[in-house]
Amino acid sequence: MATGFVAALQDPEKRKIWLADNMDNIRFWGIFTLVGLVLFYLSSDWDFSMLLTISSMISMFSFLMVVVKIETSKSVSGVSLKMFECYTLVSACRLMSIIPFEGYLPYDRSGDWLYQLTEAISLCLAGTVVYFCRVRYRATYEAGADTFKHVYLMIIALVLAVIFHPSLNAFMPADIAWTYALYLESVTVLPQLFMFQKQGKVQAFTSHFLAGQALSRVCSFIFWWSSYKELNDPKYPTKAYVGYWVMLMQLLQLIVMGDFIYHYINCLRKGVPVTFILSDAV
Repeated sequence: MATGFVAALQDPEKRKIWLADNMDNIRFWGIFTLVGLVLFYLSSDWDFSMLLTISSMISMFSFLMVVVKIETSKSVSGVSLKMFECYTLVSACRLMSIIPFEGYLPYDRSGDWLYQLTEAISLCLAGTVVYFCRVRYRATYEAGADTFKHVYLMIIALVLAVIFHPSLNAFMPADIAWTYALYLESVTVLPQLFMFQKQGKVQAFTSHFLAGQALSRVCSFIFWWSSYKELNDPKYPTKAYVGYWVMLMQLLQLIVMGDFIYHYINCLRKGVPVTFILSDAV
């Protein structure tokens, strides 16, 4: 007998309820898919490296979803300011390494402007969430639950980036900036996951955001899995295996988010609202 999500689709009443509860998300990601296909048709050669641009676009739309939800509800309840401060730093550093340089850009035409544009928009959106938390909707920010020491993540990622970084830009500050963004991004979700556990509750849109980020990282991981050897430079001991470091950090993020994504998928499969992702029912 079908259960959960399948049963919800088969039962007219349950299907109606499920669609009503998820219509905003269906509409949002439907628009994303349509816009993404149009942009890729106009600006991509459909080379394998377009996975980097796809990853960036998924991440950008995840940020946009959070901004829209916050502005609609006039509240940042359940949102980790510290996570978005990390994401703002990630986007800023990545932009510093891809706008003046070409070493880490996709090979196809999407690397001419689309990839950079999506990263720039992501920076603006992440910064907007930080502004919402610190200024506009500060009264709704739950600082008592957002206590993860994200500064330690920033420092550790910086130290690793200085020691282990590739040289595709042939300019050390830009190479370190790109590597720092990648290393920090691998652990950026920790403040939000910690906040979930501390509060014992989850906002639906933050769950969808993290799921979008996980999908984005999967796309990036697939690309670098096929290209990581290009990051190695055998002439220098600390760079001879830097490609492996990059893959390790990419894998680390998937591991960090693994338990959350497992429960997120279970929620969808069972037809349970993602707000119950921490419950025993999932």
